[in-house]
Amino acid sequence: MATNNSMSVFCESRQKSFDEACCSFANSENMAHIAREMGMSEDLLRAKLNPGQRHVIKPVEVVAVSKISGNYTLVNSLLLGLDMVAAPVKNAEEAESIVERLLKHSANAGELSTWALQHSNGPRLSRTHKQSLIQKAQAGIGNLVLLINDIENRTSGASPILSMGVDFIANGAPIPGLA
Repeated sequence: MATNNSMSVFCESRQKSFDEACCSFANSENMAHIAREMGMSEDLLRAKLNPGQRHVIKPVEVVAVSKISGNYTLVNSLLLGLDMVAAPVKNAEEAESIVERLLKHSANAGELSTWALQHSNGPRLSRTHKQSLIQKAQAGIGNLVLLINDIENRTSGASPILSMGVDFIANGAPIPGLA
């Protein structure tokens, strides 16, 4: 009986989290564009994202609206129930050096720190601010995934140290004795 109760509490909290993500998504995205891309009316899409309506958004539609908008808030709210987070990997085909990726990581961390300083004294966090923070954190995670992938790809060849060393020096790293 206790297991059923705890599962019920878990389901209620996850549903509330998903409902909040749906409301935030509907308020922050261009619903007309997304609905047009999906081949449905804007009113129907809004109804599916409104927890108070009888229409329910299907999993495949969650994936579609996420892909069209580039906003993975809905997917992330579902994955949090599994103790996972979404990490969209944008611009994977864009070739960037390890130094550029590390600098991007520093910039993302700086943005998150600035955000934390600006909102730390607030009594509560609005849905919009919450989703904004999550999107910034997801961008940082996505960049770290690309960094890890880049490092893995560079260290699997015959001359990984030379490749990374040349890249490091070519991007402005100081050389002892020459700096």
